[in-house]
Amino acid sequence: MLFRSTDGGHNWRPEELGSYYGEMYPALLRLNDDRLLLTFTLRTAVAPNVKPLGVRCLVGHETDDGFDFDFKHDRIMISAKTPEDSLSGGGFGPTVQLDDGTLLTAHSYAGKDHYPTDLRIEVVRWRLPETK
Repeated sequence: MLFRSTDGGHNWRPEELGSYYGEMYPALLRLNDDRLLLTFTLRTAVAPNVKPLGVRCLVGHETDDGFDFDFKHDRIMISAKTPEDSLSGGGFGPTVQLDDGTLLTAHSYAGKDHYPTDLRIEVVRWRLPETK
């Protein structure tokens, strides 16, 4: 998902971002206030993740040597329409920020007849929770 170079691009190594198995389709967006938004789909619930399946996000920031996201505590659920008894969720999750600060996230999810027979796509317009 992420590779890092510490020598000007001569060599690259995989970088662990902190996510868990089943979290797929990551997308990174720099918000208008310079924070970073990482959206991803929880496609399958394998410990430590629990259902509901759906699209989630984290807000973080850039550091001198990468990114800082708190995967253990700062998860925000954007949409969780995949039925509880479904073994697999949807996908996508890219987000754009509009001039008014709202966010648009496109994603797919399994309908009541389950994936892959019943796959739906939607765009969710939402706002981040207020910070203190």
